[in-house]
Amino acid sequence: MNILIIDDHALVREGIALVIRSLRPEATIVQADTCAAGIDAARSQSFDLVLLDLQLPDMPGFVALEQFRKEHEAVPVVVVSGMEDRATVMRTLDLGAKAFLPKSADSSRIRSAIEALLDGRIYLPDSIVSGGAQGEGGAGRGADDWNLTDRQREVLALVVAGLPNKLIARRLDIAESTVKIHVSAILRELRVTSRTQALIAVARAGVRLPAL
Repeated sequence: MNILIIDDHALVREGIALVIRSLRPEATIVQADTCAAGIDAARSQSFDLVLLDLQLPDMPGFVALEQFRKEHEAVPVVVVSGMEDRATVMRTLDLGAKAFLPKSADSSRIRSAIEALLDGRIYLPDSIVSGGAQGEGGAGRGADDWNLTDRQREVLALVVAGLPNKLIARRLDIAESTVKIHVSAILRELRVTSRTQALIAVARAGVRLPAL
């Protein structure tokens, strides 16, 4: 497993790396202190997961996330940020982030969050997982209520990883029109109306999706 950590604070990078090494000693961890350096690293090596600070000196705000996703849209990105208000979290998810890890979390929560991510599950702040209106993220329904085929679960895993339909089609060797049909069926079954809400539903259910 190859993991890229992009954060301008060395202590944050080393802290996250220490937790990852304790959970996955075999993991290869690369660190970068700017978004540009992270993008360059991902050009020369493939990564299974990227942890990206939302506030970097070279690309502040959401620009870093947008730029990284533009350059490497097939790589799952977890946003790590000190800003954790609902609007910020929701926008990062809308921009294709797979998960959101608040820097304010204590060490045990950070460890639990990283463990969940390495295990193929989703981690979001409690305010997002437990909050929201009825119907947002499939509130009130658990994974046992989902009637999804194996193929739909594969598609869902790639949807929550932030992959667009064209890359899902390429990854699964199916037509993009078929992907669209699967995505529509998944959203109906989860009783949500967007990919972001589907991701929240997966986080609420604590589902471990297929590793693809």
